[in-house]
Amino acid sequence: MTVDRDCAQRNCPGAVDEDGFCRLWGHECLGAGGADVGGAAVRPPEADPRPPRTTSRPWERPAVLPTARPHDPLTAVVSQAVVPEHSRYCGNTRCHRHRGPRLPRVAGFCPDCGTRYSFTPPLADGDLRAGRYRIEGCLGNGGVGWVFLARDEDMDGAWRVLKGQRNPEDREAVAAFVAERQALIALNHPRIVTITHALRPESDRDGGYLVMEYVNGGTLEEARSTAGPGGGSCAVDVAQALGYAVQILDAFEYLHDQGWLYCDLKPENVMRVGGQGTNDPIKLVDFGAARRIDNTVSPAWGTVGYTAPEVERLGPAGPSVRSDLYTVGRTLAALTLVPRSTEVTRIPPGADLLRLPVPARLDPFLRLLARATAAEPEDRFASAAEMREQVRGVRRQVGSATDGVPRPTRSTLFSPSTCAFALHTDRAALDVVEIMLGLPVPLVDGTDPAAGFLASLGAADPAELIELLKTAPQRTAQVTYRAVRAHLAAGRVAEAGPLLAGFPEDLRDWALWWHRGLVALVGRDAATARRRFEQVYGWLPGEVSTRLAYAVACELDGDPRTAADHYRGVWDADPGVVGAAFGLARCLLATADARSAADALLRVPESSRASTVAVTCAVRILLDAPDDGRRLDAALDAAAIVDKLPPFGEREEVEAHILRIALDCDLTEGRHDDRRLFGHRLDEDALRRAFERRCRSRARRTADRRERIALVELANAYRPVTWW
Repeated sequence: MTVDRDCAQRNCPGAVDEDGFCRLWGHECLGAGGADVGGAAVRPPEADPRPPRTTSRPWERPAVLPTARPHDPLTAVVSQAVVPEHSRYCGNTRCHRHRGPRLPRVAGFCPDCGTRYSFTPPLADGDLRAGRYRIEGCLGNGGVGWVFLARDEDMDGAWRVLKGQRNPEDREAVAAFVAERQALIALNHPRIVTITHALRPESDRDGGYLVMEYVNGGTLEEARSTAGPGGGSCAVDVAQALGYAVQILDAFEYLHDQGWLYCDLKPENVMRVGGQGTNDPIKLVDFGAARRIDNTVSPAWGTVGYTAPEVERLGPAGPSVRSDLYTVGRTLAALTLVPRSTEVTRIPPGADLLRLPVPARLDPFLRLLARATAAEPEDRFASAAEMREQVRGVRRQVGSATDGVPRPTRSTLFSPSTCAFALHTDRAALDVVEIMLGLPVPLVDGTDPAAGFLASLGAADPAELIELLKTAPQRTAQVTYRAVRAHLAAGRVAEAGPLLAGFPEDLRDWALWWHRGLVALVGRDAATARRRFEQVYGWLPGEVSTRLAYAVACELDGDPRTAADHYRGVWDADPGVVGAAFGLARCLLATADARSAADALLRVPESSRASTVAVTCAVRILLDAPDDGRRLDAALDAAAIVDKLPPFGEREEVEAHILRIALDCDLTEGRHDDRRLFGHRLDEDALRRAFERRCRSRARRTADRRERIALVELANAYRPVTWW
């Protein structure tokens, strides 16, 4: 009997084959191999239709696409333009060949319904349209139209693109083409291709043409197709892809405001503008699937792997703003999680994305995709502006985790906060009320009827605030949330929970779930707090505040490894959130990584009020840590920080600890001959005298007799050996 074993890599949903490799992504599973499990050989499931091994996970070796350069338009011309055989269907929607058996020839009449068809381009090189547009070649065909390259002879041969219908007999295609023409004529946005002319039909087999600007940088799919190793296709760097998404969402916000849906976003429909430097601007092209938001009659067009499930299920009634945003999420997945866009069908949408074995730094990105592509439209982003804000936040987090450059910013949803809570490394001493008070506070929703009343409340102790909130003109959601925080601050946890009981359990309001998380946190129900804050983090993955709260809950729930991943993500993005540095240090200490814990604390900015506490904790960690060959480097770094700090009460103690660490290291290796430790050369006798002086100075000031004796004995133990 064979036993299937799950892959041990982080979040990987794959199974391990008999050779120890993940059958889904192809990586080697550490500790797997051909070993037996419980006496049975580990073998792949017999019914799994996937190949026994894939290439490595694409997101592990992404490419940063080079800046777009202007392409020679003629290089994009197709030598033999014809609709591929797999797409040769009848244009009559009532004919069973519309999505059934393919038509036998490239041109003719449907043998079943008699509809005329042609799968070859209607224009040839050299043809002239409207007396000015000279055809230079065919660029290909989209879902409903042929695309040609032309020169405008009235504009000194300027390059233009003409788009016409692929089959004028296709009534649905005619409607889609008319929709595109209506959309483009009225639209004016820098991220949307500009239409310059609309040509009328010149025969019964001609549906007319749209004349558009030529975008000279190629599509995103073309750019990634040669950016990989050896000139092959590859996944795109996540931060760069998110930058493209911001521009796409700018265009979508404009489209939605104008009453239009795009419906068919994919990398092939996003063109880069060449010659614009590092800005790498893009434009949306191919509006063949565009439709009015209130259109519930026309057939819905899209691409397999990108279309929202309700569009496939409901047809014409399915498209909406949320289904449009679904295509943005799937386009991001196609760019970053697979090497070619056609493989996006391998990547699951929605919450299943969270099972992919991506590194922790990409966790907020997966949560962004999970929300954008949720199965239920109500679980997705409600607007392009809302999604764009989260995309920007996720981009900052991913970028900082990748290059180590902080990217702090002011939140539009949470109040500014230093998050200076739990500034110590003792997990047993965590105070949940202190943490609750130190976490960022959600900003009052300006549309709430009681917003003015809440803004008028000044500083008050919790008990007084509870009484003031009872005088609110209306018991709105925002008033309730403020009352919950006041009760928790006053230690009245049992009264805080019932205040939220009146809200529906399934209400999709992130602020409600945030306060439910606070109630569970202060009530010491860490598991429930973790679920609540994870829900909020999933809704707002671009907010470091939600990720910080989730990290706190994971730590209190006894999961220091997960907590460390998220504390690190917050700390990398915003060094002002000093609570994340101490949380990271605590979690690293819990996982026996003392040196990394000290390094995290030594990164606290000198301008921070917590810098003194941070360096003190770091030095104490280093003092107790085993020698890893780099303790002297850490001691010198810590001393350099202490030298820059203003006077503080524990300075002599901290300096003594640093000197003691240095004395326990090998000072003869000579790597640091040019450095000084509190002004002293790295000479053993000099450091021993410095340590002795600090111990005796501390002994003179202490009132504790036992401590005084211990300090004197320590000074004597480390003083240099002399004859007097």
